[in-house]
Parts: sequence; structure tokens; C-alpha cells
Amino acid sequence: MFKPHGSWQYAIEAPVIYIKISGCFNREGVLGFVKDVQTAISALPVGTIEQAVIHLAEFELATADSLTIAREYFRGVKERGYKQVDYISTSAIAKSILESVWSGSGMNINFYSTAHNYLADYPDRVYVKNWL
Repeated sequence: MFKPHGSWQYAIEAPVIYIKISGCFNREGVLGFVKDVQTAISALPVGTIEQAVIHLAEFELATADSLTIAREYFRGVKERGYKQVDYISTSAIAKSILESVWSGSGMNINFYSTAHNYLADYPDRVYVKNWL
């Protein structure tokens, strides 16, 4: 077993969860992220979270085994009531990987090149301004 790699921050402002992912992730890092976020969300009434906004400007890399876990977790968000996932500052490589993860899921997935672009569509989402 390896030490977890990768870091994350999140804030819940229902119906949205804002997530900031940083660094390189291994399997243990993704498992830690999933456990942390699931614990926080499980304390809320079912259906509270409908949208995830994930900021990836500081994301660097993920191992193949960590992507398998991430794929399983993110595929399950639709069953948990999520309707939309927005990614901010996604590199071309990360976008390609994420498009493959979500392919055929039926989820509404959006990619924004910058937080400013995201805020143009959602000017009321003040929390995102903390990432600028």
C-alpha cells in the first residue's frame, strides 16, 4: 500500500458541490477523496446535491488504477441525483480522459477553459471567484 497522493478541497453550497483538485493522484489519493466527499454528502438529505463544479487548474496527473476508481465514483453520481458536472480549467489531456469517463453516461457535462468563462454562464456562483 502506498501513501495517498493528490489533494482536494471542497465546499458545499446546495445544490452545488465545488471541488478543487491539485497535484498527482494515485489510487490511494482517489480513495481518500471519494471517502471524504461521500462522508460529507451522506450527512445531507438525499438529493441535496444536483451539480458538481470541479476546478482542475492545479491537477497534474492520475495513475491508471486511480482512473478506474474515479470512473466508478463519477459514474455513480447520476444515481445519487446529480444532474450536471462542470469542469473548469481542464487540460486537453484531462478533458480527453474525462470525456471517455463520461461517455454514454447520459450526464450533462460541460468544460470551461477558465473560471471567468464559467462565471459568464453562472455570475451568481460567488464561490468560484475564490479560485481566481
